Amino acid sequence: MYKEVLRTIVGIEVFPVLSLLIFLTVFVVMLVWALRLDRRDLATYASLPLDDDAYPSAPEARRDALRGAKL
Repeated sequence: MYKEVLRTIVGIEVFPVLSLLIFLTVFVVMLVWALRLDRRDLATYASLPLDDDAYPSAPEARRDALRGAKL
């Protein structure tokens, strides 16, 4: 049934090509962005999930950290 619906759309052949072009454009832009990042920034990003001191995960710890920062 869906094939019959898709056949009735005029110019449907363009959409797969357009989708591929959008995907490749986003992929190339993200690849260039990742390759141009500073190595120190990458090390910081890599340690973020493991760095509990910088970003406490528990709400109480966050509250205590904020209180400590204000004092």
